[in-house]
Amino acid sequence: MQKKYVMTGLLFVTPITLILLTFLLFPIAQSFYYSLTDWKGVGAYSFIGFKNYADIFKEDVFVHSLWRTLAIGLSAAVLSNVLGLFFAVLLDQPLRTKKALRALYYIPNVIPIVVAAFVWRYILDANSGLANQWLSALAGRPVTTAWVDSPDDVVPTIVLITVWQMMGPIIIIYLAALQGVPGELLEAGMLDGASRPRRFVSIVLPMIAPGITVNVLIGLANGIRLFDLPFALTGGGPANASETLAIRIYRYAFQSSDMAYGMAASFVMTMVVLVVTCFFVALSRKYEQGAHGA
Repeated sequence: MQKKYVMTGLLFVTPITLILLTFLLFPIAQSFYYSLTDWKGVGAYSFIGFKNYADIFKEDVFVHSLWRTLAIGLSAAVLSNVLGLFFAVLLDQPLRTKKALRALYYIPNVIPIVVAAFVWRYILDANSGLANQWLSALAGRPVTTAWVDSPDDVVPTIVLITVWQMMGPIIIIYLAALQGVPGELLEAGMLDGASRPRRFVSIVLPMIAPGITVNVLIGLANGIRLFDLPFALTGGGPANASETLAIRIYRYAFQSSDMAYGMAASFVMTMVVLVVTCFFVALSRKYEQGAHGA
């Protein structure tokens, strides 16, 4: 009987195992092998070991793209979670318009990012954009901030647009977590004389810790793998000031026709994502254990 159960289980997992091997694990292994060669995408190639990995860190443009991507990912994750939690707490109140507001906050997430990038490009134009027109009307003097055309302003602008675009799912997750906080605990805290901020810090935050973990990972993942927004908004410019790691990989693989170099860069990005994710997961788990232990 036990053997029958084992065979039945194997029969059920075999199709998905074959699919994963064929379309996921095998391509990953093949890509890693090609990253150890000088393959240009077509034709013959030779094995060169880890030369691509060694050379790639000698390029200033790659290193700058790496640090810029980490800065965008961390900034987007922090801002989207702080603002997302703030708006989720507001939407968790008994408001008549909260259903409409929930839909309104989620709209940016369903707009195609390329379409959103072109719209934001028009709004943030230094000469005729609506943003500078509104700021000029408020300031009473001409404002010509180059939001996407200045190397100093383009990265903060991309971070803000990224936060705007991905805050919808984060708010929904926080709302679900907030609605799972037992009302009895909040009432007990109120009877003990705890103020509203104290109840939020000591009761609500520990209870929604798993939601915080999920949302931080969503923010990091969206920020670190960012490609379409800066590519459609600025093309990685001006002067490569908004070039992310994903755009740099695209340039290696398709513009320079060096597929092996691009694959090596993509595996570096994969390792960065894994390291950053594991660090924040461990940090979040430690916080959750400490919160529940308390």
